[in-house]
Amino acid sequence: MRIAAESEGPFTLTSITERTGLSPATVHRLLDLLGREGLVERDAVRRSYRVGGELFRLSALVFNRVPFRDIAGPLLREAADAFDETCYFAMYLPSEGRLMFAEKADSSRELSYRFELNRPLSLVWGSSGRAILAYLPERRAREILEAEREGNHEGRRPPSWAVLKRELASIRERGYAHSRGQRVAHAIGVIAPVFNHNNEIYGSLGFTIPEQRFAALDLEQVAQVAVRQADRLSRALGAARGAAVPST
Repeated sequence: MRIAAESEGPFTLTSITERTGLSPATVHRLLDLLGREGLVERDAVRRSYRVGGELFRLSALVFNRVPFRDIAGPLLREAADAFDETCYFAMYLPSEGRLMFAEKADSSRELSYRFELNRPLSLVWGSSGRAILAYLPERRAREILEAEREGNHEGRRPPSWAVLKRELASIRERGYAHSRGQRVAHAIGVIAPVFNHNNEIYGSLGFTIPEQRFAALDLEQVAQVAVRQADRLSRALGAARGAAVPST
């Protein structure tokens, strides 16, 4: 069923056999069972299969009946508990070219950061925004930068496109964004991208950690947790494995 759901078009018995390592007879039997339930449909002329209407119906039922908080909440909580540091999910707002923090799992520590939820914020400042910018089409990312009129909390002006473009390429290469004090003074951000069922950027997930505590942590370990949880959330939203590559 996973192969059927992730296929971009019709698929064949041979292609499934090659991907799974199962025998043709076993694959044929499984496809026959799925076909009887309406989960896949067979095209006798082309000798191929496609996703069936019943799979679409079941997917829609699950997606519409399970609140996003119920999907993201446990993943954020698990990440936050790994280091006892605040973990946020920031949602991309395409029409505004901004983000908003939509869900969070707080640290139990007295000193931690509390961002206001559901408030539109700049994509240009902070790793939560740049993890999103890195996976937008280049033209759109540049438009967002050029429209940016806000300095950060230190009064710094936005970077040039040449500087930002290099950083966004580095984010894609690493798979996460890392910033220091861009959105909030003395805060370290380690944030990974989250994708939707179309493999388009949907938001970002990761940590905001006070600088003095971050010194005792290993960046790669923190990033590994952020990337893992972001990938799990992406998969729950229907994204295929692996980060999407933005078009130019």
